[in-house]
Amino acid sequence: MNRNHINLYSHDTETGWAMFEQYFGLHTLVVRGTKMAVMQDSDGLVLIVNHFDNKLEGFNYPKQLDILHIRFIQKSRDAVDALILEVERGRLGGAGLSRRT
Repeated sequence: MNRNHINLYSHDTETGWAMFEQYFGLHTLVVRGTKMAVMQDSDGLVLIVNHFDNKLEGFNYPKQLDILHIRFIQKSRDAVDALILEVERGRLGGAGLSRRT
């Protein structure tokens, strides 16, 4: 099975969009104000980051949406540490990244 679409709810779509583009190499396909960004990676994965408050009813999202996460596998612990250091030095201030390989 090949995953080709992920839709993530975010309280701050602009920061999420910037992080995925700047640090993970996704490129932006569509931006809808501060409510949605559609991005794609070089393997064809489409990632949507959205903040649709009025659409939460009818979806079975967890009550604490901050627990949703995805992982970008790195080659080594050193690569993880280097990426987190780069993010911490940037404007995103860590963006919730954890030091797992």
